Amino acid sequence: MKRSFENQPDMNESQEDDYKRFVDRIIKNNREIFLLTILLDKQMCGYDLIKEIFLKFNVFLSMGNVYPTLYSLEEDEILRAEFSRGNMRSKNYSLTPKGREIALKNIEEFVRAMDHISAHIKR
Repeated sequence: MKRSFENQPDMNESQEDDYKRFVDRIIKNNREIFLLTILLDKQMCGYDLIKEIFLKFNVFLSMGNVYPTLYSLEEDEILRAEFSRGNMRSKNYSLTPKGREIALKNIEEFVRAMDHISAHIKR
């Protein structure tokens, strides 16, 4: 799913702006699924998750949106938060076994839903 805007077919500036707006909206409205997807590979702190999403999708998620989502996922026992050794300021988030199962299921359903929607709106 790695895709950068530079790899897209030639678009005029207006089309590119529209494209970026749609990607931005998809990521922001579904930030939980994107956070879980990244956490499948490795544990990270909230700041690194924000950076990773920005690097992959060129979308900036604010701390005010990311941290409440992380806290909620931790409360639901989907994520585990642990302070880094020697760093009591930054928590690293990782999936619990239950969280990994939920993440994989949710990612599969998200992709399936996006495929379904795409198939019905393509002309």
